[in-house]
Amino acid sequence: PYVIAKPEVTINARSNEDEFLILASDGLWDVLSNEVVCEVARRCLSGRSHRSYSGLQADGRDDTPAAIAAALLTKLAIARGSQDNITVVVVDLQTRLRHQSR
Repeated sequence: PYVIAKPEVTINARSNEDEFLILASDGLWDVLSNEVVCEVARRCLSGRSHRSYSGLQADGRDDTPAAIAAALLTKLAIARGSQDNITVVVVDLQTRLRHQSR
């Protein structure tokens, strides 16, 4: 197997309705569909993830909903048998709006 240094890049116009951005390696995308990944992230960011998922970060430094979503997606990819490197970053694009609506 060879490592290809050319990244897959797409450019999309952003809107105020965008909920989150998921940057992930193919170790995630090879075993999980876009729909499943988005549903997991959406549940974590809305606070509807199971309480036992909090504290998934090994070092305990970042237990934000976005970090919990990234950790949960990583664990899910491993559980689904991913054989590739797995990197996941979840960026919450609605944090400010969620806090303002409280």
